[in-house]
Amino acid sequence: MIKQIELNLETIESMLYLWTALAEKEKVAESFFVDVAKQYPLKAIMNKDFNEESVRKVLSAIQNRELLSGASKEEKRFWNNNMWMMEDLELPKLMAKPIKVLNVNHLIDELNKEFPNNNKEILKVYIAPLHMDDYYIVDGNLIINFFRIMLPDGENAFIDGQPIDEYIHDKLKEVLK
Repeated sequence: MIKQIELNLETIESMLYLWTALAEKEKVAESFFVDVAKQYPLKAIMNKDFNEESVRKVLSAIQNRELLSGASKEEKRFWNNNMWMMEDLELPKLMAKPIKVLNVNHLIDELNKEFPNNNKEILKVYIAPLHMDDYYIVDGNLIINFFRIMLPDGENAFIDGQPIDEYIHDKLKEVLK
């Protein structure tokens, strides 16, 4: 029976700092890039074309105002999405605002009714800046791509045309199946 849905925004907080620092041309230590790469959401989606070195290389290229050469499709998308956030620093702040106050506790009862034989007590939802897909399910955790958040009315977060809490509900059903 589900008792808690844990929403983790740690990587978003790290990246909000980074985007601001890089946009203001501050020098950020390479070790920070490595630390970001080691955070669970990015670590969980790594594959042969996108690994810790990819994250470090992309963030370093952004800091040095360089284009990526010889990069994988995933690395290029990650670079492009991060550059998009730095074009207007208000955008990532606006995108982060509704998820920072997001309460998904109302989903617990609904999910327990839909999956009465479920043995998971804690469901983990990570929202992080990723590369390709809208979401990933890894090790029973839901990882949502921050770059897919849209604000059609300027305030409320939507992904793929759904309010974010409905989107999370639908994806958590996939986790529980």
